[in-house]
Amino acid sequence: MADRTYSHQLDAKNRMRIPAKLREELGESYFITIGTGGCLCVYTEEQMEKVNAFLSNVNPFDNAKLQVARYIIHSTWQAEEDNQGRILLPAHLRKAAKIDKSILVFKGPNCIEIWGKEAWESYVSDVDFSSLADLYTINK
Repeated sequence: MADRTYSHQLDAKNRMRIPAKLREELGESYFITIGTGGCLCVYTEEQMEKVNAFLSNVNPFDNAKLQVARYIIHSTWQAEEDNQGRILLPAHLRKAAKIDKSILVFKGPNCIEIWGKEAWESYVSDVDFSSLADLYTINK
């Protein structure tokens, strides 16, 4: 899996490339939105339709869930590649993910994830593997 983690730098115009191995999975149209833990999630058009369907079923009287649903919907941005395959990371997404310059891009459990390098290092600094213990089935 290490070969599916890519380190990049935003250019002076806050553009980046989705690595070719990951880009193939996205198709012609893909979306970037707020994820949990401090990352950005990159979804295919089909995945984004499922996310939107899920969010449209949030109870309108549950303010906490509605707040999150609104934030995700409001923050979603359809990526547009330039002639050289670069995409702009808009300011609101960079701010939400605390992305300054250095980024990591990899295939996460549910989507392609974009992380600010420092945010990722902080996020994984206290990983507790025991939370997965009850799911472990490799040698059973």
